[in-house]
Amino acid sequence: MEENKKPHLKNISIKKILKIVVITAIVASFALNGYVFYSVYTGNGTVSSRQTTVKDVDYDVKTNATSVINKVSDSVVGVVVYENSTTTSLFGESSSSDSQSGSGSGVVYDQQDGYTYIITNNHVISGANKIQVVFSNNEYVDAKVVGSDEYSDVAILKCKPDFDVTPINIGDSSLLDKGETVLAIGSPLGIEYAGTVTQGIVSATDRTVSVDLNNDNVDDWDMNVIQTDAAINPGNSGGALVNMKGELVGITSMKFSDESVEGMGFAIPINDVMTCAKQIRENGKVSHPVIGIKGASLSDYSSYDLQRYGVHVSCDEGIYVAQVVSGGAASKAGIKEGDVIVKLDDQKITTYKSFLTALYSKKAGDTVKVTVNRDGSEKTLSVTLLEK
Repeated sequence: MEENKKPHLKNISIKKILKIVVITAIVASFALNGYVFYSVYTGNGTVSSRQTTVKDVDYDVKTNATSVINKVSDSVVGVVVYENSTTTSLFGESSSSDSQSGSGSGVVYDQQDGYTYIITNNHVISGANKIQVVFSNNEYVDAKVVGSDEYSDVAILKCKPDFDVTPINIGDSSLLDKGETVLAIGSPLGIEYAGTVTQGIVSATDRTVSVDLNNDNVDDWDMNVIQTDAAINPGNSGGALVNMKGELVGITSMKFSDESVEGMGFAIPINDVMTCAKQIRENGKVSHPVIGIKGASLSDYSSYDLQRYGVHVSCDEGIYVAQVVSGGAASKAGIKEGDVIVKLDDQKITTYKSFLTALYSKKAGDTVKVTVNRDGSEKTLSVTLLEK
């Protein structure tokens, strides 16, 4: 019986030892934790407390657009045009004066020989008797037209302000990307809104837009333009389209005016503008080739109209030659009145717009192949273009 009791007593002693160890560990843990907390809060121990420093943070709300506007806004001007008007008094006396007839925008792009040179649109200054440029400091300065071109819609002005003016930096419109951010700056709805800035993106870099040059409701010309959704309104014409480097990449020119259309504005690529500006500065005009005829597009007239005018042709498309200029390129090549021009080089001619587009893709002095329909048969003639 004694041998059976020994293992039981041994088990009891082991359990007591384990319980003592566990209790000792718990007590030691509480003691250690208490010491650590005491050291942190009093700073007397080896564990140091961290101090938090509160700083004021200034948030800069200025953007790249802000910097660009500050850089270029002084280079964008208003353009005020005046026409001569005659008034008659109650006593029958007549007097004439210059009255404001409209306004637009312009961009200072060069200074030379004491003159400040400004780009604007031809349609802004067309028919003006007097022109003034309004700078960002609200100073009005008389300006003269160096030259203009209705097809490119570019005009160059010059003036002599008696204060400092900074020309804008010229960019490269061929580097524009679709989706690139641009700013349009000008004077929409009048000089009182001069310096108005709108922001958008480049919607298309190489858009073709048909324009009516002589207000006869017939498109005469295709213009190559940059399309943007930056708001462009009447008065913005001639203003600046700039990239986010502050470089001039286009001259705002037109928009689609329709109640159902939004965000379709157009600008002339600055590369095209500068080509025209160079010719205007050198010659007072842009050189265009001429063929030496007066004509009309057959597609603009009904068969009844043609019969009424005594026009008898065997085709219904092309340019009817109503008159050949004596000594001109067409006359020298053998083109006759009554001919219908149906092809210029390899381009088919169907409308007056297609005729001008094909013609103005050439230069004065170029020799082109002109195909005419004469009495029902076609004849191709070589024409050496002259300068307009």
